[in-house]
This record gives sequence, structure tokens and C-alpha cells, in this order.
Amino acid sequence: MATQTPRRSLRRAGAYALSRAGAAAHELSARLAGHRDGPSLAGDRWVEWSFCMARLGDGPGTTMDFGADIGFLSLAAAQRGHQVTALDREPSRLDYAHPRVRHVQGDILDRPLAGERFDQIINCSSVEHVGLAGRYGSGNQPDGDIEAMAIMAEMLAPGGRMILTIPVGRDLVWPPLHRIYGEQRLPRLLERYEIAEAQYWCKDEAAGLWLPAERERALQVEGSDAFYALGLFVLTAR
Repeated sequence: MATQTPRRSLRRAGAYALSRAGAAAHELSARLAGHRDGPSLAGDRWVEWSFCMARLGDGPGTTMDFGADIGFLSLAAAQRGHQVTALDREPSRLDYAHPRVRHVQGDILDRPLAGERFDQIINCSSVEHVGLAGRYGSGNQPDGDIEAMAIMAEMLAPGGRMILTIPVGRDLVWPPLHRIYGEQRLPRLLERYEIAEAQYWCKDEAAGLWLPAERERALQVEGSDAFYALGLFVLTAR
């Protein structure tokens, strides 16, 4: 049997990660929706991951995938030629090996990557959990998300960018699940950054579809433990 070429092996790894990511997205949306008869988040990960993947920079370069989880976006960045650090508070869930991806287990608030700088930070549906005790092993730190964003601003190399996706709507904290960012907390979250690009998406429950929306409409969505609108951003440090 012929030995697989490195390129073919990487393609197979990418295809497997995409399949794994799809299963994870479906599982997460179903878990958040639970048995509720109300609005559902189903499909939110496709919106977020497509935004992130479309904006990944070409290498060579360095990337930190914050809250990497299964490492789908870590692998995507590696296959664009980046050296990737997949940071997560929990043990690695990467079920692939790639020479340009390393896993680091640690809490961003403890500065486990002190002194390192990155051309690109992927922050996909992660920062809203920082400091909410009872999920992902976090301690109780009411402004943990604000502190985490300040730390990551310092970690961006000159000219570097953050790709960020978060829940948005009317301001709400629903421990231990997530925060929802509205008119009050969203500016605080982004105060160390310039916004290079912003998108907002709302779920049309009648049609079962996510649709682009104006900022004003998205920030008026009444969120809950299992529902919110989405804010998608490309940021640079001030």
C-alpha cells in the first residue's frame, strides 16, 4: 500500500475535524435548547465558525486559539500555515496531531503564555464564560471576561488581529452558562480594541434561520439560558 503524502494526510485530518466539529455543534445546540419549547440556538456554530474560518490569515504566522475545545479552528489555522497554540482550561480534546498545533492547558487569567505574542487570536464563543464558576472549571470572578480581553490585547503582536464571536442581546449574566453582551457590557468588553469589522445575526424562529441584522436589533434580543443573538468581530488592539 502506498504511503500517504503529507498533504493528503492533512486533508484527511481537516475533513475529520470538520465532521467532528459538526457533531459537536449539533450536540451543543441541542444541549442548550434542552427540552424547551422556546427559541433555539440550533445553527449558531455554523454562523460563528464560518465567520472565523473566512477571516483566518495566511501563514506564516502565529495564532492562539482561546478556549480551543476540540481544536477545529486550531487545525484550520495550522492548515493556513500558522503555528498554533490551542489554549483551554480543560484537558486537551484534540483527537488529531499536527506539527504546527500545540495544546496548553491553563487559565488565561493566570497568564500561562506570558511573554508570547500572536499575529492572530481566535476567540470563538469563549470569553463569555471566563469567571463564571461552575462551568469549565472557572472561578467566580465577575469581571473575568473584561480582564481576559485586556490580557489578550497585550498578547497581540503589532498589527495583530482578534477574531471574536460572542452572545449579544439585552445585557444578562446567566451563571454558570454565559454572559450576554448588550449596550452596557459590550463597550466594556471591547474597550481595549478598535473594531475593524462587525456583524450581528438574529435567529428568525418562525423560519428556523439565522439572518444578518442591524446592531440595534441584535442588542434588543431578549436572551436566556438557551438563547441569544450573535456578535461577530475582527478587532485590533489600541
